[in-house]
Amino acid sequence: MKETITSLNNAKVKELVRFRQKNGKTAENEILIEDEREILRAIDAGIRFIEVYICEELIGTAGKDTLKEVLSLSGSVFHLTRQVFEKTAYKSDPFGIIIRAEFPAKKLSDISEKEDFILVAERIEKPGNLGALIRTADGAGIDTIILCDKITDYRNPNTIRASTGTIFSKNIVEAASSEAIKYLKSNGFQIVSADPYGNKVYYEADLSKKTAVVVGSEAFGLSEEMKKSADVLVSIPMKGVADSLNVNQAATIILYEALRQRNR
Repeated sequence: MKETITSLNNAKVKELVRFRQKNGKTAENEILIEDEREILRAIDAGIRFIEVYICEELIGTAGKDTLKEVLSLSGSVFHLTRQVFEKTAYKSDPFGIIIRAEFPAKKLSDISEKEDFILVAERIEKPGNLGALIRTADGAGIDTIILCDKITDYRNPNTIRASTGTIFSKNIVEAASSEAIKYLKSNGFQIVSADPYGNKVYYEADLSKKTAVVVGSEAFGLSEEMKKSADVLVSIPMKGVADSLNVNQAATIILYEALRQRNR
């Protein structure tokens, strides 16, 4: 199906804007993708496209190959005028393609029995931080990220952008902290939680075994439940006046120490 949209009052355009403004909460299993890098990574990950909205004037010559690939993966294509597209897009300098795609969160029961290195992010409140965490996890070789007691939505456009599209190759699992703890304990994971007052420096912990690294939000830190469930509470030495790092910086240090130990 193809259709040209010239009005901001079009029902499809209103639906896209509403979806964006509510960070995807209008459609639980769907996500919006609209930057070339993220689109290409979604294609590589085999994400199913539902609808494609394009403005060829914005795409230009450089994006023709990407457009061709996108069009081959979706039967529902809507052509938007430049004015309508720019009003609809999340970015101020849009690439010229918006994709509504299927990307549901998974359940704890979907995690592979082969997994032995997992990131758990509890109550992360900023979309950019969550996206950066996903990108860091990707770099450290983690395939599964468990989001506990979520505050921000993984479908937020800023999360997708900050992840640079690596989110599409990850298993994103949503669960309550209590459920995640029960799953990790029953499946033999060592729970290593980052805390400014942890009793062991991060590099002193044995991260080469089956491990779940847990980080909490900068505003709230880890829940008491998560702290008490930890097999190891690790800290990062701080020599200045600040007592902690940005959550992604902290996760990067610990995850890459784990990667170093695992590659020995």
